[in-house]
Amino acid sequence: MFNGLSLDQAPPLSVVIRFFITVPVFGILLSLIIFFNPHEVLIPTHPISLAAVHLMFLGVITMSMFGALFQMQSVLGGRPIPSALGNAFLIHLFLVIGIFALCGAFIFSLPELFIIASIFLGASILYCANLILPLLFGDITHDTLRGMRLPLIALSLTAVLGIVMASEYANSSFSSVHEAVRASHYSFGLIGWIAALIIAVAFQVIEMFYVTTPYGSWCKRNAFRIISASLLLKVLWIFTHLPYSWVFDLIMGALLSGFIFTTLKRLNQRKRRVSDVSIWFWQLGMALLSLAILTYGAFIGSGYDALQSVALIAFALFALAIILGMMGKIVPFLVWFHLSSAGYMDAPIMSNIIPATRAKGVFSLFALTSVTMIGGVFCLESLLVGAIIGGGMFGLLLLNLIHALRLYRDTLIHGKRFG
Repeated sequence: MFNGLSLDQAPPLSVVIRFFITVPVFGILLSLIIFFNPHEVLIPTHPISLAAVHLMFLGVITMSMFGALFQMQSVLGGRPIPSALGNAFLIHLFLVIGIFALCGAFIFSLPELFIIASIFLGASILYCANLILPLLFGDITHDTLRGMRLPLIALSLTAVLGIVMASEYANSSFSSVHEAVRASHYSFGLIGWIAALIIAVAFQVIEMFYVTTPYGSWCKRNAFRIISASLLLKVLWIFTHLPYSWVFDLIMGALLSGFIFTTLKRLNQRKRRVSDVSIWFWQLGMALLSLAILTYGAFIGSGYDALQSVALIAFALFALAIILGMMGKIVPFLVWFHLSSAGYMDAPIMSNIIPATRAKGVFSLFALTSVTMIGGVFCLESLLVGAIIGGGMFGLLLLNLIHALRLYRDTLIHGKRFG
C-alpha cells in the first residue's frame, strides 16, 4: 500500500497494454486520412471529417482512457474488475471493430456499417461502464474514484446519442432534433467524458507523481457537480430551444480555466524538482486547453467557423498531451512493477524501459504536430506537414511501446528470479 494504492490488485499487464498499443495504430491511420484529405477534414459535416474526428476521440483518446480505467480503478479502489483479462479482451475487440466500422461507414457511405458500428461500439462502451460504475459507488472515499462516476455516465449517454445518430445516417433520414442530438453528443463526449476524466485523474497523479499540495477540497467536492448541472441544463436548453444556452458553456469554460490555473500552480510549486518529460506534456496540455477555451468563446461571439475548428483541434491535442505524458510514466512503471512483483532480480529499471531521449522525441514531435495542425486551419500546407509529423510521432510512440513489451517478455523468458 502506498498513498492509498492497492498495487497488489493491479490487473495483468496485458489488460492495459492491449489498449495502449492500439492507440498509435489508430493515430497513424488518422494521420494518413488527414494527409490525403486535408481540405475535407476541415469541413465539420463532411464524412471524411467525421471519420477523422471519431478516429481521434474513439481510436486514440477513448482507447487509451479505457486502458487507464482498468488500471486506476483497481489500484485506487482496491476492488479489482471481475475477470479483467476476459472482459478487457472483449471490450477492446468490440471497440476496435466498432471504430473501423464507423469510420468505414462515413468514408464509404455504407448504411450496413453504421448498424455494425452501433452494435459493437454500444456494446463495448455500455458494457465497460456497467462493469466499472458499480465499483465506484458504496464506501468510496477517494476523490478520483468519485470523480470517475460522471465521465462513465457521460460516456454512456454519448454512446446512446451516437447510436441514435448512426441509425439516422443508416436510414438517410434525419429527425427535427438531429442538431440537438448532435450538440448534446459532443457536449457529453468532450466535457462530460474527456475533460471530467482528466480532472479526476489529475487529483491523483499531480499530487502523487510530482509531490505537490493537494487540490482544494472545494474543487474536489464541487467540480463535477458544476459540470453535471451545466451539461444537463445545456441539453435541456438545446432540446427546448431556449435562448442563451451558451451561458452554460461559459460556466464550464470558467471551471476549466480554474483547473488550468490550479494545475499549473501545483506543477510550479512541486517539491520533486527533477526534470520530467511528463511535466512538459501537462504544461503544454494546459496551454492547449486554454487556447481551446479562448477560441471557442471567440467563436460564440463572432460565429467565425475557423475558430470552432481551432477550438476542437486544440481540445483534442490537450487530451492527447495528457495521455502521452501519463502513458510515458505508466508503461515503464507497469513493466517494472509486474516483473519485480514476480521476483525477477534483473527487471529493467524504468529509465531503460522507455529511454529519456525517445520520450523527449515524442514530446518534440507532439509540440510540432500541435503547432502545424492548429496552423493548418488557415493553411492547408501546414496541415499536410502536421499529418506527416503526427504520423512520425505515433510511429515513435508505437516503437517505444513495442520496446517496453519486448523487454518485459525477454525478462520473463530469460530473467533470473529470486528463490
